[in-house]
Amino acid sequence: MRAQMGAAAQAPQRPIPVPHPWKRLSLALLAAAGGCSTEFIGENPVENPVPPLKAGVYRVDAVDVRPVATREVEPDYPPALGSILTGSAVVVFTVRADGKVADAAVVEAADVLFGEAATAAIRKWRFRPALVKGEPVDCRMTIPFVFTSPYGRLPQDGSAAELPNGSPPGGSSQTTIERR
Repeated sequence: MRAQMGAAAQAPQRPIPVPHPWKRLSLALLAAAGGCSTEFIGENPVENPVPPLKAGVYRVDAVDVRPVATREVEPDYPPALGSILTGSAVVVFTVRADGKVADAAVVEAADVLFGEAATAAIRKWRFRPALVKGEPVDCRMTIPFVFTSPYGRLPQDGSAAELPNGSPPGGSSQTTIERR
C-alpha cells in the first residue's frame, strides 16, 4: 500500500488548464456585471463541407465579370456570446442573375450563433450580378465575416476591458452600405 502511494506521489501531474487571458477577463466582467454564474460561455464551432455546385451556377473564377456588392448589411453580434470578444464565420452563397442572394450556408464558424448571424446578414445583401459573355449568370461566392463584441474590448495593456461609448445594449447596430 505504501509503495502504491509513493508511486502515485511521484507520477507526473497534469497541468491545470488555464483559460486564455481574454476568456478570464470576460469571465471576470460577467461576474462583476452581476452574472448569476461564473461558468464561461463556451464556443460551439461549426465546420461543414462546401455544398456541391448546382447546375447552371458558375464558380467565381469562371465568370468574365465578378459580382459586385451594391448593398452590404453588417451582421448583428449574438447577445448570447457577449463574453466572447471576437468570432468569425465563413459563408458560401449564390448570387443570382437578378443580384439577390440564394443558398447561403455556413462553411466554418467559431460558434453556431456567429454562423446564423452571418447567414442572416448575407441574405440581405444585393449584388451587381456576374457576367459571362455579357449576360448575367448565377455565381457562387464565399465571404468571411469577423465579429467584434460591442460589449467591451480588451485593451492593449491587458488591464481591464472598456465599454465602447454609445454601444447598443442588444448587440451591434445593423449598418447598410449603399454602393452605386
